[in-house]
This record gives sequence, structure tokens and C-alpha cells, in this order.
Amino acid sequence: MEKSRRSFLKIISNILGGTLVAGILAPIIGLIIHPWLKETVYGTEDFIGIGKLDDFPVGIPKKVAVTSSKMDAWNIFEGLVMGSVWVIRQKDDSLKVFSTNCPHLGCGIDWANDVSRFLCPCHEGVFDVNGKTISGPAPRGMYSYRTKVENNTVFVDYKNIT
Repeated sequence: MEKSRRSFLKIISNILGGTLVAGILAPIIGLIIHPWLKETVYGTEDFIGIGKLDDFPVGIPKKVAVTSSKMDAWNIFEGLVMGSVWVIRQKDDSLKVFSTNCPHLGCGIDWANDVSRFLCPCHEGVFDVNGKTISGPAPRGMYSYRTKVENNTVFVDYKNIT
């Protein structure tokens, strides 16, 4: 009888001790394997929404900030400004989206309503409404981005310049 009581107490102590150790180790192991079980970085998606199609008037360039959310490990950054683009809606509702940076040295390009041209103030670069170089030292036309429209929302592939 004494031996069976000792065996019983030994089994109960091992179960309680094992439960206690498991309760301590489970959160630690979860913390270690968390990066493999869950996506811990996002916000680098190809297409980013920049507004509704109706937000862009036909034939008039509109400068739009490109914002996205980013999660890096346990930090979440909402409304992170990635940059900006010039959006021009065509009559057939297709879009032309250009970088706001000059292809010459990266200066900021602005739209001049009075001459209907994109102007780069750094070296007097001039581009037409289609992004083609009219004058200045730029070796090519304005950089552009792929776009798509889904459910009346405009998306731009901000990672890939063409």
C-alpha cells in the first residue's frame, strides 16, 4: 500500500510539474516561432489604391500622394506616405500616371496650367501632357507607372517604374 501511494504521488507530482513547465515554456516557444507562423512584414504590395476614378478630371493632371500601411515585425505604420504621382485621366477612362521626379536628376516636376506643360525647375526641363521631353537635359520622358481600375478605385503599381 505504501508503495502504491508513493507511485501515485510521484505520478501526480510529475503531472503538476510538467503542467507548470509547459505553462512557462509555451509563451516563450510561441514568441520564438511567431515569425514563421504569421506574416510579419507587409505593405510592399504591388498595387496601391490612390483614389476613385471620379476623383480625376479628364485631361487635367492631378498630383496625388501614394500612401500605404506597413507592418514590420510588431510595429504597424498606418497611412505611410510612399511618395506622389501625377495622374491624368483620358477620355476613354484610361489613366496615365507619371512620377513627380525628373528623369534627369530627380528634381520635383510640377504642372504649369498657363502653358499646359510639366516643368522641372532645376535645369528647365519641359515635358508635355503625355510625359514626353520637349526641352531640357532629361535623357528620356517622364517615368510612368502601371495602373488598374477595380470597382471604380484606381490602383498604381508604385514599386515598378517604366
